Amino acid sequence: MTPPRQLNPAQLAAADALAAYLAGGGEAPSEAFADLGFEDGLAIQCEMQRRAVSNGAVHAGWKVGLTSDRARTTVGIDDRPFGHVNRVLASPADLPSAEISKVSIEPEMCFVIGERIAGDDVDPASVPARISQVCAGYEVNEARVAVGGNLAMLVADNLTNWAIVRGSGVDAPAAEELDRCVVTVTCDGEERFSCTAVDEVDNPYLSIARLAATLHRFGLALEPRQCVITGAYARFRVEAGQRWSTDYSGIGAVEAVIS
Repeated sequence: MTPPRQLNPAQLAAADALAAYLAGGGEAPSEAFADLGFEDGLAIQCEMQRRAVSNGAVHAGWKVGLTSDRARTTVGIDDRPFGHVNRVLASPADLPSAEISKVSIEPEMCFVIGERIAGDDVDPASVPARISQVCAGYEVNEARVAVGGNLAMLVADNLTNWAIVRGSGVDAPAAEELDRCVVTVTCDGEERFSCTAVDEVDNPYLSIARLAATLHRFGLALEPRQCVITGAYARFRVEAGQRWSTDYSGIGAVEAVIS
């Protein structure tokens, strides 16, 4: 595996500023990130993750961002940023709202890696055979930093990930079955959202292949037993006392209770 990429002085200064902010609060480190871009943000995120693991965090998987044409057009780049996942919670999950700043959840499919996926030229058609399970899932997001539209800072701060929730699942379906999946979100028994997967995000196997290519630039890969989430169908701010449930047709369901 390629050794970790060494940060240049500007990237290291930004990583230190972000770490200090997260540890002590105050104003977001906008000045340190003012002249940095997308690739800088990924490099800094890797450094932040290295520090987290050295302090006891367990790397459990990945998220992939910009998984729709709409999102990529808004940002203006054709790439797939990664985020490190250090918490995978079993459904039904208890989410302590007092411990998660401005907590929100996003329904996303969760893929459990069965065989290593690596390289900058992964064929999406080869991905299903390397997936051990596809599950209903949530991403739990935390607004830790007011990024003010600064993409580098957003990426460096792990694309707001706090955790993922893994629900029930099935063996990897065909790509077209994932596209036809109907995602239905309820809160306290009331339907809040419903969509057909292909109308909101790219096919997840394509997103996983593109994720592998981005990781490859940093000497990283998708490893067995890691969990990967592949793009949000919607986002909801949540409040204490709520119970959220999402059904993925043909796949399973996931639940989260906001305490």
